[in-house]
Amino acid sequence: MSEAGACSITGIENVRRAVWYNDVACRKLLLARGELDLFRGADITLRDYEWRSRAIALLLALIAGLALGVLVSASSPIYVLAGLIGLGVGVGLLINAQAGLLTFVAVATLLPYGVVPVPVGGVRLTLIDVALTALLMVWMVRLLTGADVRLEVTRLGGPLLVFILLALVSFAVGTSYYVSAESTRLFLKLINSIVFFFTVVNCVRSRVQLRQILVSLIVGGAAAAALGIVLYLIPAATATQALLSLRVVGYYPSAGDVVVRYIADTNTERAISTSVDPNVFGALLMLCGTLAVSQLLSSKPALSRKWLAPLTATILVGLVLSLSRGSWMGFMAAMLFLATMKNRKLWLLYLGLAVILYFGVVPADVPFLSHLLSGLEAKDKAAAMRLGEYKDAIELISKYPWFGVGFGSSPSIDLYVGVSSIYLLMAEQMGLIGLGAYLGTMALLFVEVFKKAGRIVDAELQYIVLGLAAALVAALGAGVFDHHFFNIRFPHVSALFWLIAGLIFVGLRLAEQREHV
Repeated sequence: MSEAGACSITGIENVRRAVWYNDVACRKLLLARGELDLFRGADITLRDYEWRSRAIALLLALIAGLALGVLVSASSPIYVLAGLIGLGVGVGLLINAQAGLLTFVAVATLLPYGVVPVPVGGVRLTLIDVALTALLMVWMVRLLTGADVRLEVTRLGGPLLVFILLALVSFAVGTSYYVSAESTRLFLKLINSIVFFFTVVNCVRSRVQLRQILVSLIVGGAAAAALGIVLYLIPAATATQALLSLRVVGYYPSAGDVVVRYIADTNTERAISTSVDPNVFGALLMLCGTLAVSQLLSSKPALSRKWLAPLTATILVGLVLSLSRGSWMGFMAAMLFLATMKNRKLWLLYLGLAVILYFGVVPADVPFLSHLLSGLEAKDKAAAMRLGEYKDAIELISKYPWFGVGFGSSPSIDLYVGVSSIYLLMAEQMGLIGLGAYLGTMALLFVEVFKKAGRIVDAELQYIVLGLAAALVAALGAGVFDHHFFNIRFPHVSALFWLIAGLIFVGLRLAEQREHV
């Protein structure tokens, strides 16, 4: 009956929650109960909260703008103008958290490495930095002004804070070896992307917001895939020139940078869109594709199927053209998860595909299959390099098993930090203790999903939660072969991961509130 479920008990605090969540159904119920005066009182109180919040946000933005003006006034009027434009965008993000979340999704899918044209303290902040920090400020302002009824931490909050603390400990331990200013800055970006989980669970309050973010992820992924397909189909020289035009927003700073990407030692091109790295592109489409397929299977999809079908097809074509085997494997794991949790008839489809492949109905020399099989059999150069990385990573972990070597360089010239697996990379940087904390956090998340998702009565919310959980399964499965979800050089990928984790708990919370009405 009520999306927010705030109408189960009368009272000004409860009604204020209903108004804050913008719960239309709850408003109608309050009016039907004859609680018009109570509703109006809560609405007035909420307006007071909103204006206080906006006033503080505006004050913070003006202070930041003044500092920015002092920094850049001596350099160029163009930078000052760009700073004012950026300030206006920042004020918008501070006033409306949902706008900030949608902006983050748009940037992460379409322009993940874009930078603000105005340097601050000698550093050009990325658009991802600005979006995540602005959203964090929104949350903090609301807490300071009392605009939220309560602080949402979720059952994942405690373990996640322990994981962040262990990351800080490993970083401190690593400073005794070697940590540069650049690695420090990148480490802080990684922490900011993990903290994004708390921002999401506190800023996303209604089904409407949850649905909007889900749709934006699907549409953003499809747009990125479409761009990747176009760049893949046009001549390589033309694609290179098109991508090099992104230098104005911080892409490809060096003339010698590789732009169009190929499989090692071959002329087989890989789709990259604006993700620069084809495996990062594959990881993005893997997440968005999983969400799109889950919505296609839903009896109450968040978007009409006449739009979902072409969007999903575009994402899956882009995923294939990325030639990212880790992302393919992650996507397969996600589909198996959905089949097990909800659509067990899908197992018949998977069994049929396995039989077709086994009996050679589809020839193995199809590029898609041949590339996948060569990786599984470790026959190509990339797969062989991965095996070497795994061996070296295990040797490094055995020498620094507890807290790792931190987020800088290896303390030994004979070893290096870096491996194509989030689990081995995490063990290198944070040790087995940090890896254990991460795995425990993920285990707790899925315990919550297994316990509660099956009991969700609302079909729309159930598929949203299961689709989001499947996307995390995809990320964790792909993490066996790729490192993007815990790599200080790809904070937007990590932020997408924790965005999805936060949305799972938002969906579970909305489902529980509905059941209590």
